[in-house]
Amino acid sequence: MPFLSGRAISGALSVLRAAFVGAAAIIALTSCGNNNFTYGTPLITFSVTQGPFTSYLVEIDQILLTRNDNTPVYPLLQPQVVDFVKLGQLPEVFGAPAILEGTYTSASITVNYGATVYQPVGAQIYVNVNGKSTLVSPVDTTGTGTASTSVTYTVKFDPNHPLIIKHGVSTPLDFNFDLSASSVINTTTSPIQVTTRPFLSASTVPNYTQPLRARGVYVTTDTANNNNFTMNARSFFDTQGSPSGAIEIQTSDSTVYNINGTIYQGAAGLAQISKLQINTIVEAYGTFGDLNNIKPNFVATQVFAGVSVENVLTDRITGTVSSRSGNTLHLKGAEVEARNFSVATGVTLSFQDDLTMTIGPDTVVNVDGHAELTNVNTDYISVGQQLDIEALAAVDSSNNVIVDANGLPTWSATSGLIRLTPTIGWALQNSVGSGDVSASLITLGGFDPGTLTFTGTNSVPSAYAVSTSGIDTSSLAASPLFQFDGLVTPFGMAPPDFVADSVTSAATADQVMTVQWTGAGTTQPFISIDANGLVVNIAGGGLATTPIVQSGPLYQVSSATTTDISAVNPLIVADPSLHSQFTIGNPTSTTGLSVFHDYSSFLTALGPALNGSNTVLNLVAVGHYNTTTNTFTAYRIDLVQLP
Repeated sequence: MPFLSGRAISGALSVLRAAFVGAAAIIALTSCGNNNFTYGTPLITFSVTQGPFTSYLVEIDQILLTRNDNTPVYPLLQPQVVDFVKLGQLPEVFGAPAILEGTYTSASITVNYGATVYQPVGAQIYVNVNGKSTLVSPVDTTGTGTASTSVTYTVKFDPNHPLIIKHGVSTPLDFNFDLSASSVINTTTSPIQVTTRPFLSASTVPNYTQPLRARGVYVTTDTANNNNFTMNARSFFDTQGSPSGAIEIQTSDSTVYNINGTIYQGAAGLAQISKLQINTIVEAYGTFGDLNNIKPNFVATQVFAGVSVENVLTDRITGTVSSRSGNTLHLKGAEVEARNFSVATGVTLSFQDDLTMTIGPDTVVNVDGHAELTNVNTDYISVGQQLDIEALAAVDSSNNVIVDANGLPTWSATSGLIRLTPTIGWALQNSVGSGDVSASLITLGGFDPGTLTFTGTNSVPSAYAVSTSGIDTSSLAASPLFQFDGLVTPFGMAPPDFVADSVTSAATADQVMTVQWTGAGTTQPFISIDANGLVVNIAGGGLATTPIVQSGPLYQVSSATTTDISAVNPLIVADPSLHSQFTIGNPTSTTGLSVFHDYSSFLTALGPALNGSNTVLNLVAVGHYNTTTNTFTAYRIDLVQLP
């Protein structure tokens, strides 16, 4: 007996949501002969281990949760286009749909790589090849080069930590797609091919180590008592579908708002939220708060609403400024979201590695997270800065779209809104001074500095000055490699080249170990398996690529960010300080994947899984590597088996 699921707050239902709630009730009644059902709330999030990709645009067609009595529940009401790469740095709150109470033992997610009504061109997957985003062709696992269509990934919850849904409580459930675990890339073909079996794991006790994005439509505000407002979740790029559950957004005096292009802070911002029309698109960045209610609480540091996030009259573009000449920008890694999408026109999301954009004196510019920066103009837009833009395709006097030298559309934001979003960079320290760090850039805004043109900025990538005024930089002593995020200095006004909001030593950030064997895999991925840990069998050979530990950006492999472990047999031990998430299996088999949240259970499962005939293709571990002892302390292990 299948169940659709969803929950919309009373008093603010659109016609579509009202129709859905009625339809769900009818299904329940006609399928079971009664309506004695009790519902609870899974709080579903999506996160990603990125791998070498700069874009991974695909369509999620179905989410299936299976209860221990084999009752299936479908919390996804219609297909959603997703860019998995974006979830690598900002995991997404899918929603909090109402589902039947009970114990759920497994989940399945169907990903569509082919052409659909919502994604007519099919998957748009790009990898970083020598600093350039290169389109690759997704192929299935047959080894014949056949194009991928629809793939279903099934994962079994840890028997000791199943998904238990109770009335009146919100229960976290995180789906993590490890794109580096088994997305095998073949660079010898033209176009380059990627085998589509990204590794999926699911955790009912997730480690949320990054800020989250919660997106939805506005419902109501409580300004008098709790400084919060309620939205109905509508995740990813969805603007027309049915919401998936109500979420309470908790705000404070320090919460920064951007509402229709105007910046507010604290109570003034919440007062403006209360004036929004019902169903206005809203985004909140932050972390989860109290989950001991059927409506989960989300504590927001930033809130965006109205045309600051969605404008049905314009398209939306995100990307990194790669060069600037006067009022002409080039954006690298640009993602275009067509807001006039319809099934009839087939217009949807697209990726463009080099996009031309025109700005002007009437372009409105905001800076995310900085309420104090009020007199901002286009001078603030400089090379390396990440942007969120509302724009239109540039047209000539005959209303024909103006294209660039590559035949691609050009864009105009001369009357649009541009948000300067937090920009992330990775660099090697040259020196640390009082209030600044001189560094050699490795990436800026997600790209190699060699792919950016710094003409006119006064910046030199090999001596990039990061202002750290008011920030504790003592942790940087632990490693020459560090991450910084904040705002690129306005164009032509360097030094400093960058004003940081935070800096993080690579020694405290996650590292990723990747070991991949040849196409046939290996039956002996470990030399030993016991309570003391797993000794990886590097010496046994049969490796497809050099085994490495990556620090910093996972989409770039360089001597500055990787450690070659081909000469050692590293020991992997479980991290006792975090919830473990160990997954083993074949992502595209009928048996699927199995998740364990403690090392002893994982160890028990490894015995029959590694029986001498089953082969392993790939091993990915997330945690921290000690180069002195060759010990990798992991809170997550993904072990990819072949059929």
